[in-house]
Formats: sequence, structure tokens, C-alpha cells
Amino acid sequence: MTDVLCFGEALIDMRGESVSGRQVYIPQPGGAPANVAVGVARLGGRSGFVGQVGADVFGSDIVRAMVEHGVDVSLTRQAAEAMTALALVTLDPEGERRFAFYRTETADMLYESDMCPDEALQRAGIVHFCSNTLTAPAIRETTFSLMQRARQHGCLVSFDVNYRHPLWPDGEAPARHILKAAKMADIVKFSREELEALFGDDARLPHNLQADNVRLLLVSDGAGPLVAYTPAGTLTLQPPVIEAKDTTAAGDSFVAGFLFMLGRHIGDNSAFGEWLGQPGNLEAALAFAARCGAFAAMHYGAFDALPTFDQLQRLVPETT
Repeated sequence: MTDVLCFGEALIDMRGESVSGRQVYIPQPGGAPANVAVGVARLGGRSGFVGQVGADVFGSDIVRAMVEHGVDVSLTRQAAEAMTALALVTLDPEGERRFAFYRTETADMLYESDMCPDEALQRAGIVHFCSNTLTAPAIRETTFSLMQRARQHGCLVSFDVNYRHPLWPDGEAPARHILKAAKMADIVKFSREELEALFGDDARLPHNLQADNVRLLLVSDGAGPLVAYTPAGTLTLQPPVIEAKDTTAAGDSFVAGFLFMLGRHIGDNSAFGEWLGQPGNLEAALAFAARCGAFAAMHYGAFDALPTFDQLQRLVPETT
């Protein structure tokens, strides 16, 4: 049994640093769904990664790093015909990121739905997706197919929007595809910035998504309040106050923390409604997830910035 199975891109973050007045890029394994898989494993959960990297030095580095952190990579392919994707990440003085992607016909974009066997979905309690596999027709159809198959197998489907505008072709309408994916999920996470960039000030969206069977909508806002929309109403939580160094993996760490908590308490989709309806469950899980996000923002990198359970208990204060 896999607590959390993550599908999507695994890539190399080329993290920029200023050294003696020059910009130097340090390669580090990353990619939003890969970060979530590693985050769950580092906390002590059982996670797996579904996707494809190149049969190159960067692809091998990613697979090796995931294994070292405890992720099941039996469903991770290395393609000889394509290279591993790269993302150049530079930071402003507040630790906020700017991205430039090298991801044209890279290995992650060539993954096909039938590469993932039904048995893998049958063994998964939660299957997690992001929008970076919606940016081109072929990988978009793969994503929608896997989301539908996960639902058919009784998995709890999680979708973190993780919107990256530079990945989308000119003239494409990302909001349409992202909304379709959101409607196929049980749990959806937006940042406030993503929500406004994609849908403006449409205050009806949370309620419309709930009408389309989304059972939990999470809207984060950096250091601002986190809002959760549930069938019973809304819940607001203030994240820990910290000094951010690098927000690269903060959102992924938050998602990993939340899915880790879910994986500890529910087996699959059928138990989620009961868990959600029990007083205190959601607030405790979100508080834990917020601390995971805060920990990542306090550290540089992606995989390396994700906390273990012990590190989290020692270094990040409880939310209030």
C-alpha cells in the first residue's frame, strides 16, 4: 500500500546564487510532485513517484536522490530518447522565486497513461497531481486519464495548481484546463496569487468548485492566512511567523505535510468524508502542513529543504 502516489514532473532546479559578483547556478533535484513525494517520505510516510526523467546524468541524480529520501521509484522511468527538464531559479531579497524553464519535449512531457499499471493505482490511497502536466496536449490528456483512472480505483485525488505562467504557450488558456482538472479532484489547492491570476476576483469560484464535488479547497497566501473551504463552512489558519530564505519548495512542503497527515488517518477516498466531518481533524492537519511549509521556506533548495518529522518538532513553532 502506498499512502501518497505523486504524478508529474521531476526536474533539476538550477538554483542561482551570487558568488563574487557573478550568478552561479547549483543543480538540485526538484519538481513540484517529486517534492511532494520526497516530503511525504521524509516525514515517515509511504510515497511513490510516477513519471519520467531522461537517461542522462540529471535523470539519474533525481532518481538516486528520491531513493535516498525513501520514495518508491519503481514507477519512475528513464527515457533514452529525451532529456531531463531544467528550471533556472533565481531569488529576490525576500526569497521569492523567478523561473526560467528548459522543458521542450523533455522526458517528463512524453509520459503516457498506459505506462502506469492499474495495480499501482489500486495500491494507492491518495494520488497527487499538479498543473505543470497540463501545458501541452499529449501530457494534458495523460494527466486527465490518470486522474479519471485514480477516481475509478477509489483513490483520493489531490490537485495542487502550482501555476507557472512561463510554461504555458502563448495563446493558450490555462484557466480552462486547470479548472477541468480541479473539478476532477477531491482536494484542490490554490495560492491566492494563482487564484487571482487565473480567475480574477471571482468570489463564486470556491462555491462553484464545491458544487462540482470538490470536497476541500485550500487557498494559501504566503505569510497571510490560509483559508479552507469545506461542506461545513470555512476555516482560517495563520501560518507560523518565520524569516523566509527560499520559498522554492514551501508550497510543496505544505502539501506533503497535509497529505502525510491524511495518509496516517485514512485509507482511501471512502474514509475522507468521515475524517473531514470530525471536529479538529482538518485544523490539526492544516496546522501541521503550515509548519512544514514554514520549515521549507527557512531553508534553501527543494528536496533538501523538506523537513523530517523530528526536525519539524524541534525547529518550527506550533501555529496559534
